[in-house]
Amino acid sequence: MNELKQQWRTLRATQPGLRIRDAALRLGVCEAALLETRIGDGVRRLKADVREICAALPGLGTVMSLVRNQAAVHEKDIAFGRPAVSDDAAGFSGEDFSLELAPAAIAHAFHVEDAGPKGRLRSIQLFDAAGDAAWKIYARDKADQAAFERLVEGLAVDGSFAAVFIRPAARAAAVESPPVTPGLQLQSLLERAAEHALPLRLDVANHVVRQGHRGPVHRIVRMGSWLNVLDPGFDWHLDENGLAATGIEAGDAGPRLVLRMKDGGEAAVLAPDDAATDDQKAMWHEIAGRARRND
Repeated sequence: MNELKQQWRTLRATQPGLRIRDAALRLGVCEAALLETRIGDGVRRLKADVREICAALPGLGTVMSLVRNQAAVHEKDIAFGRPAVSDDAAGFSGEDFSLELAPAAIAHAFHVEDAGPKGRLRSIQLFDAAGDAAWKIYARDKADQAAFERLVEGLAVDGSFAAVFIRPAARAAAVESPPVTPGLQLQSLLERAAEHALPLRLDVANHVVRQGHRGPVHRIVRMGSWLNVLDPGFDWHLDENGLAATGIEAGDAGPRLVLRMKDGGEAAVLAPDDAATDDQKAMWHEIAGRARRND
C-alpha cells in the first residue's frame, strides 16, 4: 500500500487537477484502492448499508448526488424524499429527478473529506465489489452537516483491518483513442432545446445506479471533447470521445436518444419529459430530426 500511496502522491503533485477515477486508470488499480491509501487521512471505512443510507437521506437536506460511467457524469442537487425499497431495488423520485439503484451491488463504502476552495468537502462514496465507484453523495452548503455527521458516525467501521484492494486484479492501462462520431449533433440539439425551454429527461447510469434530471436545460458549454450542461443545481458532462453510436428508441413522449459507449454500454439517455405538452413533443421531434448528421 505504501508504494501505491507514493505513486498516487507523485501523480497528484505532477497533475494536480487529475480526478481520482482517472488517476486509478493511470495506475492500473480500482478507485477504492486509492481511497484505502488515505484511511486515517481524510478517509474512513463505512458499513455498506444501503438501506440505512437511503433511509437517512431525507434528513440530510439538499445534497449533491453524483453518478458516472466511462463517458458521462451526472451531478444533481437533490432534497431526497422517502425511498421506495424492496428486496432487490431502491429508488427515489421527485419533481425534477429520479434515482434507482441495486442495493445488493454495493459492497464497500467510505467517508471522504477533502479540502476545497470553500472549505472542507465531505462525501459518502459507495463502490461495487471490484472497487469501482457506483454512487457519491456530497454534503455541500445546503446540507444538514450535523445530520450528515451522525450518519457517518453510525456507519463508521473503526479499528485495525486488512485493506481489501492492496493487490487488485490487473487492469488495462488507459489508452487514448481517436474521437468517434456519435451520429448526432448533440450540441446543436441541446442548444435548441435550451432555446425553447423544452422539459427534458437526461439520464446517466452505471451497472448499479441510474440518475435522471427532469426539466429544461439552460447553459450548454463545450470544453474540448466534453459537452456540458452547467446549470444551477445540475451539471451533466458527456465525453464524446467515449461514444460509439446513438440509438433512437420510441418513447411515450417522443424519441429517446440512447448514447452508447465503445464497450456497448449505455452512456446517457436524452428524451422529452413525460410532462411535456403536445407542442413541446412536436418541437422535440423537429429538433432531433435536424440534429441528425445525415439530414
